[in-house]
Amino acid sequence: MPLGHHLTDGLSAAAIPVYLVLFALLAALARRSARRMREAPVPAGAGPEVERMRRVVALLPYGTLVVAAFVPLAVGLYLVTTTAWTALEQTVFQRYR
Repeated sequence: MPLGHHLTDGLSAAAIPVYLVLFALLAALARRSARRMREAPVPAGAGPEVERMRRVVALLPYGTLVVAAFVPLAVGLYLVTTTAWTALEQTVFQRYR
């Protein structure tokens, strides 16, 4: 599977499992990030607009799925790698805080 392959180039027998794994990993990472954003503490005295903003911000990690559908495979792999690394860092820093 060439790293310059786009999803819009068509799905061959070799491309289907690669993109399925890529999108599954991105979806799992986006779900984890969205849950962390929703569970973040709200400042005391915050109004209802803060809660609405939290709901909107919690949807932003799913944008990586949309982006990955239109960029080359190498960029999708980069998104998975950096998002997973960030999630690991947050987990470690939260544990040892």
